[in-house]
Amino acid sequence: MRTNQYVPLLQPIFSVEEQTVVAYESLGRKRDDLGNLVAVPEFTDPHVSALRMSIIDRQLLSLALTKIQSTKDLLFVNMSPDQVILEYEESRSNTLPISDLVNRYGIPLNQIVIEITEKSGSYGTDVLAAGVELLREQGFGIALDDVGSESSNLERLGAIKPDIIKIDLNLLKKSIEKREYQSILEYLKQISLSIGSQLLFEGIETEEELYRAISSGASLLQGYFLGRPSEQNHDKNNICDLVVPHLQFYHEMKRREVATEIEFEKQIKLKLNSIHLKTIKLDNRVIIDPHSFFKIDSHIKRVYVTDWQGTQVSPYYERTSETSFSENLLLIQKNWSYMPFFYKHVKQVFRDSENWQVSDPYWDKELKKNVIVFSRVNEMGYSFFVDLTLD
Repeated sequence: MRTNQYVPLLQPIFSVEEQTVVAYESLGRKRDDLGNLVAVPEFTDPHVSALRMSIIDRQLLSLALTKIQSTKDLLFVNMSPDQVILEYEESRSNTLPISDLVNRYGIPLNQIVIEITEKSGSYGTDVLAAGVELLREQGFGIALDDVGSESSNLERLGAIKPDIIKIDLNLLKKSIEKREYQSILEYLKQISLSIGSQLLFEGIETEEELYRAISSGASLLQGYFLGRPSEQNHDKNNICDLVVPHLQFYHEMKRREVATEIEFEKQIKLKLNSIHLKTIKLDNRVIIDPHSFFKIDSHIKRVYVTDWQGTQVSPYYERTSETSFSENLLLIQKNWSYMPFFYKHVKQVFRDSENWQVSDPYWDKELKKNVIVFSRVNEMGYSFFVDLTLD
């Protein structure tokens, strides 16, 4: 047995859309004198040059390419920012060294995904973006690794606009315990949609993490729960038999949740429709009957009225107990148009001004609960907003 040789381990990547394994990530290892697979020391040495790293990575890539040569599976290969720049500088006649290597194996370049690591580079983001763009022009897919980790930043994400955003596994784990991290995942989900990227969640080790990844918009899944890195080819059928039932269970669970939410909204709308949305203009404010709202359902926590521009014109009424509420005059003239639900409300009013509209849930720090906002415009053109907590 040869020792001190580089060995690529392949870890499967599962597509939620296609319901099967569609890709593998090549993870470099080294075989020591005893024949054991160990970490490549250069990968964690900050003093190793980009040239030396590229030499090692090309050796690993050559070995990995032989494993997917007869398949249509994508192959994810890691590349640091400095290595991207090195490829860019070494290019001749617009051909990259890595392109030449892949072509030797007769594999289409669009079957290779270059995964830009979170490692800090010696060059600015603009230079990195130029190198990435050349890789993309050659036909390579582009992924950005460990988004959400401490070293990643939105500047790099915006400049590169990767085809695939890989979410840091620690961010996923934290999101299960803390609401703030769930908000970050939701934000990354919105970013991915805005730039047309797929979300890949890596490091999935449990059912709970699998469900969290799906609910956070994952279209690609990776981790020990699906399959460990291995020298041998993975049995895709075994992975599908493991993962697909979990996905089916998740979707059944979500359908039940949606049905419950719709029924809850329907009942609240019936109660709200029993209230006459009367307003009386008094000087610079509007008077309403808040008691009529608070008495119909205990989930109702706040009520206020704005004009069409989003400026609050009524007092801010807030529940203080089962049977009482407070009146806050200090928020009159505050503008709420910056809130995410406001212009959704405006859009819905244009579609249907005769019925109550419902916002998406959002986390309210003051109430420490998820809140949804019911809204409607009365005949005087004033917008009523009713905040309800979700149990």
